[in-house]
This record gives sequence, structure tokens and C-alpha cells, in this order.
Amino acid sequence: MGGSAWIAALGEEVVYEEDLPACCRHSALHHDDSFECPVCGAMWREPLPLQPEEDAFAQRQERRGAA
Repeated sequence: MGGSAWIAALGEEVVYEEDLPACCRHSALHHDDSFECPVCGAMWREPLPLQPEEDAFAQRQERRGAA
């Protein structure tokens, strides 16, 4: 298995390809960014890339160095 991550179109939980329902797993092998399972009708898409949160400590250190 490729280990791709998917998220339900109406959900928030990221699911790895091997954890998808069996009917969806087969369809995931043939799609790159999104798909609708022809068996159960579930819609899946790739999760958005994570944006790192701002680090308040790092920002404070940057301001001190810039002064």
C-alpha cells in the first residue's frame, strides 16, 4: 500500500489508505486528489497540508535580535 492519507469530504479526521473501508480502499488506489466510492458513495479528498503554528517564543527572540 502507498500509505496515502485521505479525509472524508464532510469530515475532519484524516484516515490512512489502509484504514479506509475496503470498498473505498480500492478506489483510492486509482485517484490522486479526490474520489467518490462507487460502492458506498463516500467522498474522499487529500487533506490540506498542515500549516505550522506561530511560535510565540521564536517571534519574541526574532524581535530582540532585530532591535
